Amino acid sequence: MSAGIPFVKVDVTPDTPAWEAERRLSVGASEVAAVMGLSAYGVTPLDVYRQKMGVDRPFDPVLAWIGHQSEPIIEAWLREFSGLDLDIQPGFMARSVDHPYLHASFDRVNAGPFFPIQMKTAHQYAGHHWDEGIPTDIRVQVQAEMAVSGTPRALVVVWIGGREFRHFWEPRDDRFITNHLLPAVQMFWDGNVRAKVEPPPSTLAEVNAIPTEEAEIELSGEAFDTLERITVLNSDIQAQEAERDALKVALGQYVGAADTLTFEGRKVATWRQQKGRVGLDTKALREAHPDIVREFTTQGAPFRVLRRTKTKEQK
Repeated sequence: MSAGIPFVKVDVTPDTPAWEAERRLSVGASEVAAVMGLSAYGVTPLDVYRQKMGVDRPFDPVLAWIGHQSEPIIEAWLREFSGLDLDIQPGFMARSVDHPYLHASFDRVNAGPFFPIQMKTAHQYAGHHWDEGIPTDIRVQVQAEMAVSGTPRALVVVWIGGREFRHFWEPRDDRFITNHLLPAVQMFWDGNVRAKVEPPPSTLAEVNAIPTEEAEIELSGEAFDTLERITVLNSDIQAQEAERDALKVALGQYVGAADTLTFEGRKVATWRQQKGRVGLDTKALREAHPDIVREFTTQGAPFRVLRRTKTKEQK
């Protein structure tokens, strides 16, 4: 690359082993929202860390295929119907020179002036997420792309429900990039990936996946307050469920066998009897056909159960 360009082009073909290997060498723009705890799809910093360590998060290959196959159609719409004066060129992977822990894979780029073009698809029932502009996680991704490309703006195009197209200009936010994005990514890269230290869990599923050991830990005042709050919430839930059930009994005594409830002449609810759930007598099946039970029994993922110690056990 010529002098003054803030990135180096990485010559790899998307979705190949070489491309995947390059992605493990830095944080991608599409991963930055997850690193910052802003993913709209439940991707966590721990997911990104494990990907860098060679353990990929399960993904839907059909959705990935749809995304790639949609790009030529979105490009054609930009050329023929957007009304924008563009010089669209193929995208590529680029790694930042000043911040080599950050890379971006541009869907397309505009040649003159140079800026990245980000292409997205959305289901028709998810189109409302774009009503107020670019969703937060995608804005973070595009800001990361501009941090790599050095451009003052980027173009985002979304194809909604297979028939509606929208485009948005996203201006570069240097304050966000400098004060938030880059420090968060560098801290993750140096403090977690390079140091091989897992980020702390950020979902209950990740907490449940931590194998326990027979050991004690002294709680801080803040941690003990958290435990107390959990206990209170559990009690509130139990009390609310008991109150709900008592109210249902009272209402049931009033309505009797009626299955439709009205108020001031209008229908407000239905309360109909349904068939009971179909169950399996596993005990009887195990006694009658133990081999079948062994063949088709699966072990669920382990999880942790939090139980408060009774007062007499604390002494």
